[in-house]
Amino acid sequence: MASRAGRLPVLAVALLVALATAVAVSLALSPRAAAIVSADPDDGTPNTNGRVNAVAYLGGTVYIGGSFTSVNGQSRNRLAAFNAADGTLLSWNPGANGVVRALKVSPAGTRVYVGGDFSVVAGVARARIAALSPSSGNAFGWNPYVNDSVKAITTSNSGSTVYAGGDFTSSEGAGRRRLAAFDATSGALRSAFRPNVSNGAGNFATVLAMDVSPDNNTLYFSGDFGLVNGRSRRNAAAVSTGIATLRAWSPSATADVAGDLTLSNSGRTVFVGGRSAGGYVQAYGPNAGGSPVWHVGANGDVETIVVSSSILYVGGHFTTIGGGSRSHLAAVRASSGGLQSWNPGADGALGAFGAAITSSRVAFGGEFNVVGGEGHQGIAQFSGTP
Repeated sequence: MASRAGRLPVLAVALLVALATAVAVSLALSPRAAAIVSADPDDGTPNTNGRVNAVAYLGGTVYIGGSFTSVNGQSRNRLAAFNAADGTLLSWNPGANGVVRALKVSPAGTRVYVGGDFSVVAGVARARIAALSPSSGNAFGWNPYVNDSVKAITTSNSGSTVYAGGDFTSSEGAGRRRLAAFDATSGALRSAFRPNVSNGAGNFATVLAMDVSPDNNTLYFSGDFGLVNGRSRRNAAAVSTGIATLRAWSPSATADVAGDLTLSNSGRTVFVGGRSAGGYVQAYGPNAGGSPVWHVGANGDVETIVVSSSILYVGGHFTTIGGGSRSHLAAVRASSGGLQSWNPGADGALGAFGAAITSSRVAFGGEFNVVGGEGHQGIAQFSGTP
C-alpha cells in the first residue's frame, strides 16, 4: 500500500506534464485568431440621400463621393466629409455637378483627388478629374482634361504622378485609352506612359480600379477589357509605371468585369474582386498571375475590397459568399480566403460600392439604409483593429 501510494503522485505529475505539453504544442500549431473590426457599426455616422461610390481617409477625416445631394439634411452635392471619431459632418463642401466615382488622398495628405462624370467641381470647370484642398475644398489649379468618365485614381508612392482610369479614349487631346498618367504638380500628361486598354475595336471597355506596387515599378489595374497593348489580358493586368510596358502578370480566372483590385502591404499578393456567374474574390501572386492562390465564390457581384495585414474586407451585391450567408458585407482571411464570422449585414438590393481602411477603422459606402440592424444610409463605419 505504501509502495503504491508513493507512486501515484509521480504518475499524476507525469500526466499533467504530458497534458500541458500537448496543449502548448496545439496552441503553437493553431493559427492565431485574426484581429477584426466590430460588427456593430459606429453610432453617429452621417446619412446620405443617395449612393456613396467612394470613400477615403485622411487622419481622422472621412471623405465620401457619390450621387447624393444631401448629408444629414444639409446640401452636399456628391462630395462630403465627416469626423471619423464621432460622425460630425464637416464644413468641407466643394460640390460637383456630376457623379463622383473615385477618391484618392495624396501620399503627403495635401490633396484629395476626385474623379467621375462632372464638368464643374468646387465652382470651377474641371473635366472629370480634379484636385481639392482637404481642408477648404477649394480646387487647385491642377486641371487635366479627359473626354469621358474617370472611375479610378491612384498615385505613385512619392505622389509625383497621378494615374487615372475609366471610360475615356483621349486625354489632353492625345490618345489615351482608359489609362493615363499626369504630373501631380503641373497636370501635364506623362507622354511616355501610353497603354492601350480595350475590348477590341469599337467595343466598350473601362478601368475600374488600380494600385501601385510598393517598389513603385508596377501599376496593377482591373475592369472590363480583353486587350492591353494588343495582348490578351482578361479584366486584370499590370504595366510598368514609367512607359506602360506590359508585365507578364496575367490572372487566368478573372471572369467578366473585375470591379476592384488591391495589393497587400507587402506587395506579395494581389487581390481581385468581380463578377462571373455571381461574383468572386481571388488572391494572386504579383508576378506571373496564372491560377489564383485561392478563390471564393459569391452569389452576387463583388464591388469593393480593402485589406489589412490579415483580413480582406469584401463588399458588393451578394447575399452568400464562401458558403456562408452574408448580406453585402463580409470578411475573409487574406492568407487563405477562409470566411470569417464578421457579419454586420446591409440591406438593399445592391449593397456596397466603395470602401476604405485605416489602422483602426473600416468604412463601406453604398446604397443601403440599414447596417447591423441600425439606420445607416449610404455610409457605415466599423471600429476596432482591422
